[in-house]
Amino acid sequence: MTSSSNSWRNLTLATLSFTLSFAAWGLISAFAPAFRTEYQLSAQATALLVAVPVLLGSIARLPAGLLTDRFGGRAIFPLLFLWVAVSAALVPSAQSYTQLLAFAFLLGLAGSSFAIGVGFSSRWFPPDRQGTALGIYGLGNIGHSAAVFLGPLAAARVGRDTVFYAIAALTLAWTAVFFVLARNAPTTSRPATFAAALRILATERIAWVLSAFYFLTFGGFVAFSVYLPTLLRDEFALTLADAGLRTAGFVVVATLLRPLGGVLSDHLGGARVLSGVFAGIVPFALLMMWHSMVPFTVGALGCAALLGVGSGAVFKLVPQFFPATTATVTGLVGAMGGLGGFFPPLVLGFFRDRLGSVWPGFGLLAGTAVLLWVLNAKVMLPRQRASEIARPRRLPSRRTEQLRAGAWATMATGLLIAAIVVGSRNLQNFDPALVIYTFAVVFATWGIVYHYAVWLNKPPTRRFFERTFDLLRRSGPARGAAIVAGAFGTHIVGQTFIARRSRRRWWMHQCLFWGCLSAVAITFPLVFGWVHFQAAPGNQMIYVAYVFGFPAGAFPIRTATSWVIFHGLDFSAILVLTGIALALWRRLRDRDALSLQDFSMDFLPLIMLFAISVTGLALTVSTLWLRGAFYGFLSILHAITVIGALLYLPFGKFFHIFQRPAQLGVKLYQAAGDRDPGALCARCGQRFASQMQIQDLERVLPELGFDYRLAGQAGTWQRLCPPCKRTSLASAQLRMQEQRRG
Repeated sequence: MTSSSNSWRNLTLATLSFTLSFAAWGLISAFAPAFRTEYQLSAQATALLVAVPVLLGSIARLPAGLLTDRFGGRAIFPLLFLWVAVSAALVPSAQSYTQLLAFAFLLGLAGSSFAIGVGFSSRWFPPDRQGTALGIYGLGNIGHSAAVFLGPLAAARVGRDTVFYAIAALTLAWTAVFFVLARNAPTTSRPATFAAALRILATERIAWVLSAFYFLTFGGFVAFSVYLPTLLRDEFALTLADAGLRTAGFVVVATLLRPLGGVLSDHLGGARVLSGVFAGIVPFALLMMWHSMVPFTVGALGCAALLGVGSGAVFKLVPQFFPATTATVTGLVGAMGGLGGFFPPLVLGFFRDRLGSVWPGFGLLAGTAVLLWVLNAKVMLPRQRASEIARPRRLPSRRTEQLRAGAWATMATGLLIAAIVVGSRNLQNFDPALVIYTFAVVFATWGIVYHYAVWLNKPPTRRFFERTFDLLRRSGPARGAAIVAGAFGTHIVGQTFIARRSRRRWWMHQCLFWGCLSAVAITFPLVFGWVHFQAAPGNQMIYVAYVFGFPAGAFPIRTATSWVIFHGLDFSAILVLTGIALALWRRLRDRDALSLQDFSMDFLPLIMLFAISVTGLALTVSTLWLRGAFYGFLSILHAITVIGALLYLPFGKFFHIFQRPAQLGVKLYQAAGDRDPGALCARCGQRFASQMQIQDLERVLPELGFDYRLAGQAGTWQRLCPPCKRTSLASAQLRMQEQRRG
């Protein structure tokens, strides 16, 4: 059998073992609501019951990892299975809450299976594939979901005791299967002694940083998976089956996305993935503070996805930094992750008993994510950048760029959907007639962020982006803000650089810019349900404007004010049509424009804007003067034009609208370059550019595959000024001609 087939066979065996162990680990959580009723438990007592197995599973991960590094997973896994089988068989014999707590504690040892499996599996794969392999291994989390969802269903048919006995028998049978089929990975290094392994844990700061990350990612997963059935029943009065189904959905999402975290980490780096994970958890955690099923569900599923990706990313970093003691460090990291699942149920139970609400707990989750984001930025990201610089420079693969951009686009789209749910007050103010526009905007958002992320990852653009934030930090908030504000006023609002070319062209851009901007400012809040209007209670002649569900002002209808408000889009359409007319006047008469323009980049965007504006005005005409004639047809036609333009946004000329703000960073770059000492030509000694620009060119060009190194004092071609470059080229050509003549 080949080494590759051996690797995948043992990974499969480890994953199945992890799945079975986690199924046993999740049984107490699955039946916690039933135990609560049977023993008349308080919220804190119930939380303690579901947290106790987590406690032993967490503490045991450290010795389990040490033993796996020393003796191999083939020996340690079967011993664990025997313990789990006996513990599961003891649970039905519990006669009191105290006995149940003791047996739950013993069953918790099943949670240590994670450290054993990571140490056993990771050695079968090279470092560049360990993220993917351990992400697949993490699919074993699905065992907990199966226990939570299927356990109560099976108990309804065969009885709760039979479920525990069945798990005990299945675990006992798997002990023999694993021992016969599994093999430890061949290794040339001797396993570390216990003293050496413990010394690593005492001296390596990175191990504790990774432990803190896993405390949130895996700990959050465990806390939700064990306490969510009880929380859903207490907060939303769900049935046991419904609560179990929703908890299973949470676990499935987190589990299925764990391999994605490993794959992304293999391509992008674990630190970058974790940076996005911690930032994304904050809004979803805050969303769960809202006591309503829809926003809570959106927040919970968003957290599930990010916690799953984050868990996969952490265990890409463990074998990367600790290849010889993976299981030992996994034990520490896994123990902290398990403890991260032990405390939240207790905290939530405390809040519920003392305050009558659990929302402060989700605020703590958001705050913890912020702190870990800062820790990752201070400790892990600099190490990742340093390792990338040390490696031979090369362009990232197309697949890597696509994964990175897709991850950012998916996160941005998820945040937009969450904002729609929150801003529309749990979709209460959402207009179903506009749902097709909402889907088009969501799609356009994904495409725009994806395109922007790809563009931003190009070495020159990325360098400008990094420099912008570095210069803002070094310039100080006041000076940096002044430069950016000035550039924003002249280049975004005033567009004075266009006025210098042509006054008519400036008017064209201003009409198109303000017409489209005002249309977006009016349309999108209405489409998302962020803004809506209602008649004032007791007075049908007064309309109240609500922003995010809060009253923001009132105005009488059938007045000039109401007419202007309700015809805002008509004014936008007139501005756009004026800009289109000026654009066509120029494009059909200007010789320079005639020689360079093409249909897809110059005329198609104008046609789209024209169609949107005309059909929008036609709807107003139908309403005001034609008594609604043709309104249905015109509304469909208008929807088609708007949706077509939204779908075109990420791919066509309109995309430069989103690139334009980057010009602010360019102005900051130029201002900083004017202040530095400057780069002196290696040939003539004259200043010809800023030092910063030349340094950045020397860094970026090799990343693009260009080698401009020179022999002599200059060192690189970039150290010569333009006149000296021309002189050098002319001299080289003359020498070549002389050599050709002999």
